[in-house]
Amino acid sequence: MTNNEEKLNVFLKEFSLENLKVLPIEKYTGTGVNRKDFTYKIEWELDCFGGIKGGSSYKFGIYKCNSRPKERKGYKYDEDNKYAWVENYNPNGSYIDVYEEIRDRICRVAEAASGENVDYDEIQNIALGDAFKWKVAFLYSRKRLVPVYQKEALNTAIQRLGVLFDDKEITIANLQKALMFYYTEHKEDYDDDICKFGTHIWLLGSSDLSQSNQIIKYGAPGTGKTYTAKLEAEEFFRIWKLDAHNDKVEFHEHYNFVQFHPSYSYEDFIEGIKPVMEGGKTELKLTNGIFKSFCKKAAKYEIWLLKNGIIQPNEKNKQINDIKVKEVREYKQTEGYPFEIPETAKDDEPVTKYIPPFFFVIDEINRADLSRVFGELMYCLEYRGYEGRIKTQYSKLELEDSFFYKDEKGENWFFIPHNVYIIGTMNTIDRSIESFDFALRRRFLWQRIDPNKSVLQNYFEKEEGGSEIGEYIIPRWENLNKAIAKHSLLGPDYQIGHSYLMKLDRYRECTKTSYQDVVWQNHILPILEEYFRGMGGDAANNIAELKNIFCAREKKVKK
Repeated sequence: MTNNEEKLNVFLKEFSLENLKVLPIEKYTGTGVNRKDFTYKIEWELDCFGGIKGGSSYKFGIYKCNSRPKERKGYKYDEDNKYAWVENYNPNGSYIDVYEEIRDRICRVAEAASGENVDYDEIQNIALGDAFKWKVAFLYSRKRLVPVYQKEALNTAIQRLGVLFDDKEITIANLQKALMFYYTEHKEDYDDDICKFGTHIWLLGSSDLSQSNQIIKYGAPGTGKTYTAKLEAEEFFRIWKLDAHNDKVEFHEHYNFVQFHPSYSYEDFIEGIKPVMEGGKTELKLTNGIFKSFCKKAAKYEIWLLKNGIIQPNEKNKQINDIKVKEVREYKQTEGYPFEIPETAKDDEPVTKYIPPFFFVIDEINRADLSRVFGELMYCLEYRGYEGRIKTQYSKLELEDSFFYKDEKGENWFFIPHNVYIIGTMNTIDRSIESFDFALRRRFLWQRIDPNKSVLQNYFEKEEGGSEIGEYIIPRWENLNKAIAKHSLLGPDYQIGHSYLMKLDRYRECTKTSYQDVVWQNHILPILEEYFRGMGGDAANNIAELKNIFCAREKKVKK
């Protein structure tokens, strides 16, 4: 029995359906350290069965608070400010009445999930937060559901898998049914492990990193492209660690970031002759650039396989994706053995499963002269690993400390390892976008990032005093972006990203209207002035029209 199985069994014993029916509120929610309550265990201790971390604690219906939460419409608090809850569970009841209603619904979910056949439709119809409800269902079904609880992720995964989906209504219940049918037909591909299948579904549905290791995130300014890139890389890495049973590596050791600019060069990125201090004297020396150094660190697994003859460059069936765990285990005592392969790993599993991913984020990727920066890397981007090896511009001058991989003939080669993920970000309105020629474009998967209302809502809900401001300003921001998207001189690429409104830390004393004014004056107006500069037409009048939309006062704003 695995450690995760043991965790699930302990949880189901402690919170059996019988115990759940009489569970006191003190064991449902809590605060502080060393928590053992129901909601804590589901959110944190059982994270291995699908994540629902983050967001508001209101997802549990009711929660114990350290202090009185912010006033919000649709939410209530008890007299002692001990508990906060969602009002519609029992509009006129006390916190105990509300909790008992929530507990009853959770019990109904558990019963529907734990029967001989999972009652998908009954679970769907029980009014609880989706992620929380479906994770409860997964646990009490004893893993007879897919451990992914977001409708968008499940729907995207179904489309990418090509699963036949006949249901007219796209609900989590219908998506779960379709994916579980697919799983029963293909369970051998996942070693009869629903959690392994869930990992695959999450990666397919939530991360483009499962589709390509070269991605460009593009869109209007201020939409969180760089933030999203790191967030997705962290989550991808977390999932990999769980799947590979490897807790010895840390994300920060596998992540690097660089921001391109017009003077960025090949010498900065790959290699070049630069002044260095040695023995108190300045000398010119061939030095590896940031990307080559990063690739050298990530390539140690592939290079070790090459040096030990496990990868055979000239044999079709001896490339890195063909190598099995058994072939590598035989060399465990070999010098420099880099792998962390658990004893539970099967001999016929691909060794690539146990090679950690590395993430290289290039911010503002289109601001540099990409042909000059990448040089001969265009070939490496097309063909990964030793198959795509190249001679760099300075390869004849390489010294021992700048070598990447020296073959049996003593020749030095560079390649981009299979486990390196390159994520570029760019604003589509940037004037230097033309630097992304078609040859380079086709080597990347393109993902558009648009302004996101839910990010703003979550931000204002969490910030002190933010709820009222958020409810006031978000509809005006939405109307502004609708006008910009339809504007004859602008368009969707010129919309105002959500990050332009996330400035509460700078303007703590503002009322909702003064916050509206200061955000317009200091953050939105300057970018609109830049947009209209050089476009022709009456810029002042265009901006005035947009200001009237965003800075509308108390009169009802259309949503």
